[in-house]
Amino acid sequence: MTSFVHTDFPTTHTGVVRVEAAFHAVRQIGARFSGARGLVALLLAGGSSALVVVADRLVSSWADGQVVVAWIGLWVLLSGAILLFAEASQGWSDRIYRAIDGWMQARTRRLEDERAWGFALADPRVMRDLQVARCQAETEAEKGGVPAPVWPSGNRR
Repeated sequence: MTSFVHTDFPTTHTGVVRVEAAFHAVRQIGARFSGARGLVALLLAGGSSALVVVADRLVSSWADGQVVVAWIGLWVLLSGAILLFAEASQGWSDRIYRAIDGWMQARTRRLEDERAWGFALADPRVMRDLQVARCQAETEAEKGGVPAPVWPSGNRR
């Protein structure tokens, strides 16, 4: 005779669920600082902290009456500097991000070209395919009246 067994065991472990939630939270925090904008914000905060430390060294040798005035002046100056450079730092972060992204893309293309060229040097069939593709591109450029494309491998044939 056949009997069916129904078990009501959980399919997930509560500890694993908590660890996954913690990793997700850490990823979200890291995503806010992953771009260049977060880097500039961290650099601005670090510079502000360094200014506070230097000011503390200078003010620590003064008399007690002047310390309060010095701290108020320091914080007014620090807040003004943050407000002044907040908008400029956003422009810097965008430019830094675009420059780094462009450099990484160019580097990736160059490495891929070098790898393909290495394959072509090792395999005559790949070299022939590259030569045919180059010849076709130059022929199409001549027909279209545009300059021939620049090849990363130079004039190697």
